[in-house]
Amino acid sequence: MTFLEWCQHSALSELVREKTWTIPAIEILHLAGVILVFGSVLIINLRLLGWIFASEPSNVIAADLSRRTRLGLILLVITGPLLFFAMPMKLFETPDFSVKLALGAIAVTYHFAVHRKRMLAMEGSSGQKLSAGISMALWLAAILAGLEVGSFT
Repeated sequence: MTFLEWCQHSALSELVREKTWTIPAIEILHLAGVILVFGSVLIINLRLLGWIFASEPSNVIAADLSRRTRLGLILLVITGPLLFFAMPMKLFETPDFSVKLALGAIAVTYHFAVHRKRMLAMEGSSGQKLSAGISMALWLAAILAGLEVGSFT
């Protein structure tokens, strides 16, 4: 039995698919996670670009939004696997699923490994603006790939 078949026939998969409301409820929580993460990242990046909240230091805004970002990531980490277990074979056959996962992993890694350090750098530096642009591009690409996955399922 392959890993995907095991997932498809696991108790967790059957539990998630058992009720008609389970998958929509999980999808709503997943979307809430996306909104919390991307909304926080968008506000921080727009600040780094100097387009909003120019009088507020970017590191203060980032600190204020960090709880929302973490909550969103927690929701995504919990609901993502649940959605996968609901339909592993179908998702594996969806062309953009692996692209979504890869882009999401790259965006999260970039955020925590590079972008957070840039937020603490000198306000208005070209490095901050470049980092904000890269961050927004990565998150938007991951979200668009996720939307494409949703159109196949």
